[in-house]
Amino acid sequence: MTCIAFVLKALCLSLLLIVVASRSTIRPKVFNVQRHGSKPDGKTDNTNTIGFAFVNNSNIKDITSLNSKMGHFNFFFVHHFNITGVTITAPSDSPNTDGIKMGSCSNIQISNTNIGTGDDCIVILSGTTKLNISNINCGPGHGISVGSLGKNKDEKDVKDLFVRDVIFNGTSDGIRIKTWESSASKILVSNFVYENIQMIDVGKPINIDQKYCPHPPCEHERKNGLEDGSSITVCENVDGFARGKMFPQHCLN
Repeated sequence: MTCIAFVLKALCLSLLLIVVASRSTIRPKVFNVQRHGSKPDGKTDNTNTIGFAFVNNSNIKDITSLNSKMGHFNFFFVHHFNITGVTITAPSDSPNTDGIKMGSCSNIQISNTNIGTGDDCIVILSGTTKLNISNINCGPGHGISVGSLGKNKDEKDVKDLFVRDVIFNGTSDGIRIKTWESSASKILVSNFVYENIQMIDVGKPINIDQKYCPHPPCEHERKNGLEDGSSITVCENVDGFARGKMFPQHCLN
């Protein structure tokens, strides 16, 4: 792990449903996205299933999201929110079907949740702080990702991430941090704690990609905005087997 300064592309969320509230609870329900305009015809620009924007002191519990055509749950400027008992399912080869994605959020708890999808199980974007993730089954998918960070200006720090008691099973990545090689502004990425993590048939258990390039070729510039300093990062009791070369060196038991 490292203390790095990055930037992230500004969030642009196209949502089927945006929930704005000060205090709310969503009762157990299965959402069929095709009843809300989603069409698997290869032509229609399908939206994400559910989005929460500017929501405080709320929670969702015991919800199943099945075969979303894009992201399942998106959170933007959400604070003091609890997510528990959620099941997210999509085919392993379905693109852009992130399970839970959040940006500019704080004091979020995600627990007792099963995520199997074709993209990241959980995505942590710019400006997200004080995030607790525990008792998660992730797989298939691309793991729990921070970023990508480092593309645009005016991005905010990502810090105070606690990931505990997670099983990655059949994912391409486990713990993942994605950053672009050059940075337009200074961002601090710090105080990450990973504990009691189990990896089963994971391609890259720990993947810190500081030259993220989703659509090559990309410009390779000298890193800007890197701030010298220290970060508090803990990696304890992480079990599994790595395939291929790992750089930086992993902390697997």
